[in-house]
Amino acid sequence: MSFQTIEITAEMPEIRLMGRMDKTHKPLALDWTGSGIEFRFRGTDAWAKLEAPVASPIMWMIVLADGQPITRFPVEPGIRMYPLLLGLEAEQERTVTLMKETQCMPDQPAATVLLHSLRIDGELLELPAKKHRIEFIGDSLTSGEGALAARDNMEWVTPWFTARGNYSWYACEALNAERSILSQSGWGVCWDYQHTEKNNMTDAYEYTAGVLQGPEAEARGCRKAWDFSSWQPDIVCIRLLTNDNNGMNERQSFEADRETAIQGAVNLIRKVRKYNPEAQIVWILPGTECHPELAAEAVRRVQAEGMKEVYSFVMPDYGEEETGARWHPNAEYNRKVGTMLGEFLKEIQNYEFRIQN
Repeated sequence: MSFQTIEITAEMPEIRLMGRMDKTHKPLALDWTGSGIEFRFRGTDAWAKLEAPVASPIMWMIVLADGQPITRFPVEPGIRMYPLLLGLEAEQERTVTLMKETQCMPDQPAATVLLHSLRIDGELLELPAKKHRIEFIGDSLTSGEGALAARDNMEWVTPWFTARGNYSWYACEALNAERSILSQSGWGVCWDYQHTEKNNMTDAYEYTAGVLQGPEAEARGCRKAWDFSSWQPDIVCIRLLTNDNNGMNERQSFEADRETAIQGAVNLIRKVRKYNPEAQIVWILPGTECHPELAAEAVRRVQAEGMKEVYSFVMPDYGEEETGARWHPNAEYNRKVGTMLGEFLKEIQNYEFRIQN
């Protein structure tokens, strides 16, 4: 075998693109949590040429072989080659996943990871199709914030974010599903944790990477209208309203804002249904301290309107032993609840369950 360099494009059937990105932009820009590529590979070595346009904040990547984490590394400023897998048995096959662990950074929209090319000593093979597609819309809990840090750590830094040690990963693993994550720390349905109304996932949903603004983000296609026909999910999971509740606490405006929050959730469900007419929609309710009854009421209202295949799902609260950085759940809690969610999603795929509900 000998080394070959492969420019990564959206037209390559041997490479699966993961997450929303402007597929016409070269090089491909990885903005969202969990965005990246997957490929089937026979050979000894695989490298990737990556670029970090700015030095800070530092973006982290993870490499997996057949779903198992192999290495995790920061992308340094500038363009360089990074080893993914080295010294393998030449005749063996494996599926390689390269994905971004760090979420979008709206305060620093120039920060991203640009994916230029692969360099392999071997050959790319046909990549088996996944059975399902699942989209996740959420906040820091879906960005995996704090999951990799020790309990009581109070740093807000990029190494503690994770796309692999994330409940959405385990849910998709259970269903053999492709995953697309749209998540932003601190943001909500109607406003963010400080009650700033422009920071909401509802308005961002229609764009490629709608949480990012400014010339650098626009240059790589973040503000383009998303082509929903290009990737239709079977299931959309929404895990929001935690920060809306925090914003109401900030303003001490719960009673005044309660109906606005519920109606905002109703409107988001309607928007998701508009663009994904065949998808099942699951609202993952906030924790018991964040008024889960608001999301439950929104689900009830759209069901009463006659909207089908809309469900709510209750995750257990996390305790002290399941806490990572900045009061966020750790990786073990994410594994536990992701497995639970995966079982629920398999259940609602069942015909008898759907008839009964």
